Formats: sequence, structure tokens, C-alpha cells
Amino acid sequence: GPRKERPKYVGPDPVLGETYTGKITGIQRFGVFVEILPGAEDGSSPGLEGLVHVSELHTERVRNCEGFVRGMNVEELTVKYVGNEKGKIQLSRRAAIEEQRAKR
Repeated sequence: GPRKERPKYVGPDPVLGETYTGKITGIQRFGVFVEILPGAEDGSSPGLEGLVHVSELHTERVRNCEGFVRGMNVEELTVKYVGNEKGKIQLSRRAAIEEQRAKR
């Protein structure tokens, strides 16, 4: 049958350059999915999810996404919203780390 349309996120748009702490929703070879803005409390709309590409996970090269994130033993990541490409939210943990270091 025809694919059912997934519910869309309804809520405030993320602010470019803003730092968010979000829940890890999935780990893939190519990166980590993080929900940076929550959805409706009644579950009628999903949260806003973005991808932290493997190249944006850390200031140093990460070879194994899953191993890296599991090794950190966290359920949330602090990430920076760096853009939107083809409707996909792009996040960077590396940019958030570098920003923190610059503040010190």
C-alpha cells in the first residue's frame, strides 16, 4: 500500500549557531541522530531531530560512531545547529566543544 506520511515537527525553528542539548535518538555508521527540540507532549507531533555527522562528533577523528558514543555512556549530546541542507537539520558537537574551549 501507499506509505503513510510521517507526522511533521510543529514548533519553533532552531536558531542558526545556537547550542542545544538533545536526546540521542539513533546511532548509525555515518553519524548520530539527536532530538534538539521536543515534540508535542501528547505525542501528536515528533520532536525536531538532526544529524551529527561522524566528522562533527569530536575535535579529533572518530572512526567508530557507535563505539565512540557508547564509550561516552551518555543519553544526551550538546550540539550546535550549523545549518539545514535539503531539509535535513545539521548539527555539530565539534563546534559546541570548540565554542566551550574558546569561552574558558
